[in-house]
Amino acid sequence: MTATAGPVLRADAVVVGSGAGGAPAAARLAAAGFEVLVLEAGPRLSAADFQPDEAAMTARLGRTTATASGAQNLYAGACVGGSTVVNDALCWRTPPEVLERWRREHGLEGLTDAAFAPFVQAVWEEIHAETTPRSHLNRNAHRLELGASRLGWSGEAMARNVRGCARLGRCNWGCPSNAKQSALVSYLPRAERAGARVLADTQVTRVRTKAGAVAGVEALRRDASGQQPPAPLRVDAPLVLLAAGVLETPALLLRSGLTAGGAVGRGLQLHSSAIATARFAEPVHGYFGPTMSWAVTEFSDVNGHAGPGFMLENTAVHPLVTAASLPGFGAEHERVMEALPFLARAVVVLRDHSQGRVAIDSEGRARYEHALEASDLERLRRALRELARAYLAADALEVYLPVHGLAPIRDEAGLAQLDAAPLDPTRFAFLYAVHLFGGASLGGSRATGACRPDGALWDVRGLYVTDGSALPGNTGVNPQVTIFANALRIASALAERGPRA
Repeated sequence: MTATAGPVLRADAVVVGSGAGGAPAAARLAAAGFEVLVLEAGPRLSAADFQPDEAAMTARLGRTTATASGAQNLYAGACVGGSTVVNDALCWRTPPEVLERWRREHGLEGLTDAAFAPFVQAVWEEIHAETTPRSHLNRNAHRLELGASRLGWSGEAMARNVRGCARLGRCNWGCPSNAKQSALVSYLPRAERAGARVLADTQVTRVRTKAGAVAGVEALRRDASGQQPPAPLRVDAPLVLLAAGVLETPALLLRSGLTAGGAVGRGLQLHSSAIATARFAEPVHGYFGPTMSWAVTEFSDVNGHAGPGFMLENTAVHPLVTAASLPGFGAEHERVMEALPFLARAVVVLRDHSQGRVAIDSEGRARYEHALEASDLERLRRALRELARAYLAADALEVYLPVHGLAPIRDEAGLAQLDAAPLDPTRFAFLYAVHLFGGASLGGSRATGACRPDGALWDVRGLYVTDGSALPGNTGVNPQVTIFANALRIASALAERGPRA
């Protein structure tokens, strides 16, 4: 459904999406004197709206879908502030190995460490990223740290973008104290103070072009009460920045008939994730404190490491997500859940080699075609094995791996069943990704990307992609700082030209 009638608004620039790819761009352009309009499909909520109801807030703030096969769940924020509102606040600088690969494989010669670092540093300061102090590491983090230490593995407390964290354990449902410096409380207020307008509940349905240049967008705006059907809206603008996320930006381009010679949709890549859960004799209370704060870096293949390409990061022990990630059913599942205060959890963050694509069907609905290659499945097997070893080294009584048919692991000999198990995506209790990349990636030529190095879609003047869709591959670390920085890089170059350029 597209907007065909209704009010018409005008702006110097339209930013579609308000998360890590949209908010810094809006703030930078507004500060440079552009009349900026930010269109966000999701609702606008504030700290007072963020309630301790795991199910309700997850549904209200996020979007859940799956790969075309149904084997892997995909998640993203769907509210003003995007995924930065519901993520774990983790901050990693862009690894030099990632930028080197993008230069080598995608022709992005100008994306050097020296050229990109100022934007990373600006973001680091503007969202107040700082290493999590030891006083804020909870028992959940300490369990993973202890196991890694006993095995002689490298690891570190992760940086988080917070000010005055109250350690409530509610990062994934919106921070009720505004401690997390998400786009909702950092870049968007800055943009609005400079004159930008943010329209929530406004779903962009089509990008309009004319004579090889962008002309604006069409959208449907929902009534906040939900009592009225969506109303059409048209926005005329000579500059459009797409930042609706990997789940939507490539599909929006395809629905608009903008394919960049077939490059749009290509190169979908993930950080595939699976979670191990361990039971201890003493309480862990992993639902309090920062939801994620400590990582095993031993097996990473970035930041100077030469491992197989995965990290292990502690993650919160909230009831619903814990229940979903455990294998099995019935009495055994109930037995483990009854021990919730004694459980610790950690997630595999796999730097996938597999690539897929975003497509649309005959009705314009997005399809995410992605299947893990055998080599990725084997690396995922190894990652779960090492995670179980870490927990056993930390004196876990049992480790529950998210693979159907595996008995609880009580010693390293028990890992033989994981080694012998046939492994395919259907065997996992919970296989998912929240770090999504590509589909409208940057490239030095039409053969290597859908967008030019400056973020502009090939052959369409004034149309830019500034979110994770523009990244030519996965980063091996939590990507929010890289997305923020790349959006700031693209917008800064546009701001230097001025609103009437």
